[in-house]
Amino acid sequence: MMQLLKLVVVLAAVAAPAAALAQGGPDSNPRSYEAPAGARGQGAPLVLFDDFEQRGTAFAVSGPVDSLDRTGFNDRARSMIIYAGRWQLCSDAHYAGNCKVFDPGTYRSLGDLAAKLSSLRPVAGGFGAATGYPPAWGQRVRAILYSDADFGGRQYVIGGDVVRNLDRSGFNDRARSLRVERGYWIFCSDSDFGGTCRTFGPGDYPRLPSGLDDAISSGRRISDEYPYATPQGRPR
Repeated sequence: MMQLLKLVVVLAAVAAPAAALAQGGPDSNPRSYEAPAGARGQGAPLVLFDDFEQRGTAFAVSGPVDSLDRTGFNDRARSMIIYAGRWQLCSDAHYAGNCKVFDPGTYRSLGDLAAKLSSLRPVAGGFGAATGYPPAWGQRVRAILYSDADFGGRQYVIGGDVVRNLDRSGFNDRARSLRVERGYWIFCSDSDFGGTCRTFGPGDYPRLPSGLDDAISSGRRISDEYPYATPQGRPR
């Protein structure tokens, strides 16, 4: 009887992470990964990976692909990073079959599109211009780093609470502007929240302050409400 119980516990532990991957959706705590050289050099807005959790061979996408059959990446993608824009992913060529739309973020799994993706394209509703906001802005806990001032250039979306080191993300020491959707976040010039650190609340920061401009290496959400208060409870 005891051996049977142990077997049930082991099977449950194995099934839990597998179920989480099967759900797809943005990663609540994105893992660091080595951005492929092609993606770094070309500023690709989307990168596919042929294994879960941004592992394996990477394939950088910079525009519509009506059929992945000619690329050698058909029915191979299992995870991805979207740096900019909204993208439609489909199980069949020419944007047919099972299609879903994804916002910028880190996707450890493509869910029911994993190993079934055959076409993809950017769709209306993306963002990246100086005046543009992500869809449903204000409803999620996110911070978005931009490689240029005034919210231009490439974007790096932080949907989880902690990013200890941007060194392997392809975005280390690159951010020049910032948007915070909800919560209060601290960003630092060194990894593991060292060096120069500043706290940012919800809002737009078209230019980062001295010490963090082109210098952010780590960041994390520290509170839902204003975290610095006097004993009387009033912000200082």
